[in-house]
Amino acid sequence: MKTTFIGDIHAAATDLAVLLTAPNLAQQQLVFLGNYIDSAVSSASAPLRVLELVRQQVITKHAVALLGNHDDFWVQTAAGNELAYETWKLNHGRATWQQLGITATDLTTVQAQLNQPPLAKYTQFLKHLPLMWQNQHFLAVHAGINWQLTLQQQTRHDLTWIQDSYFFDDPANPTNWHRNQSKKIMVTGHTPVQTLTTGHRHYLKMQADATDLPRYNIDAGSGSDLPESGILGLTLTATGAESALDFVTKGQLQHQGDGHGEQD
Repeated sequence: MKTTFIGDIHAAATDLAVLLTAPNLAQQQLVFLGNYIDSAVSSASAPLRVLELVRQQVITKHAVALLGNHDDFWVQTAAGNELAYETWKLNHGRATWQQLGITATDLTTVQAQLNQPPLAKYTQFLKHLPLMWQNQHFLAVHAGINWQLTLQQQTRHDLTWIQDSYFFDDPANPTNWHRNQSKKIMVTGHTPVQTLTTGHRHYLKMQADATDLPRYNIDAGSGSDLPESGILGLTLTATGAESALDFVTKGQLQHQGDGHGEQD
């Protein structure tokens, strides 16, 4: 069976619904990489619809849904974490709360409503999402891993937030990709590809050299005002060969079949 990895969504419900109708995805194992909520383009966002679409894929089709840093804002705020609440508020949380029907913005009220119907079932859904998924060939996490630690030692913060030290050999001089030390093909989101490369790309294939196992970044900038932003589905064969790309922006699906890999 092939595996389709789906990048950051950020409340883009219409685009997600279109992506899920792509014929290429019908028989694949789906792995969502997190960040289902919070959008910089609030007029087009519907966080609850996104969560319900993802939740139904998990329930009915055994899809895997990983936890992203924005999803963790919800989980931690529902648990009364003041730092998470304040950080969420500064990162599109206010708009998301309004879309969830939460009119007050104090921690006590937001926490209470996240733990009451109709939001409580989504709090429980997000609370139980894993931080990573792996099989014989692949390792998927939301943001990346800390190369100084084993997989068992990875922290919640690194798995959902890490950026430059995961991407680059020398973060102070970000010109060369870090070597993939995981011994598996890696797929992550979290950092929009538009911030890492020039040109009209929807994903990055990162290798330190030709012998390095690939790492893919498939955050195509959904929910942002970045150019060429949307949701990407990257389909890989069981052994890691690129099989297909499905990209949705403004409700329009673009499909590419075999042999359309991009490398930087």
